[in-house]
Amino acid sequence: MNIKAELKKRKIPIVKIDPRLNKYDDMVVFPEKLEKANEMLPRVGLPKQHASEKVRK
Repeated sequence: MNIKAELKKRKIPIVKIDPRLNKYDDMVVFPEKLEKANEMLPRVGLPKQHASEKVRK
């Protein structure tokens, strides 16, 4: 089987994370969007898929 076909067949993608991105770990890159999301979250709630994952943890 060729590589392209095998990658399409996989359920979990193969991703290599660039370690240079670690400098953004403690940085809020989009503060306006974060504020808006935090305001909306209590009203709208999480999607069912994510809400059930949060309960299991």
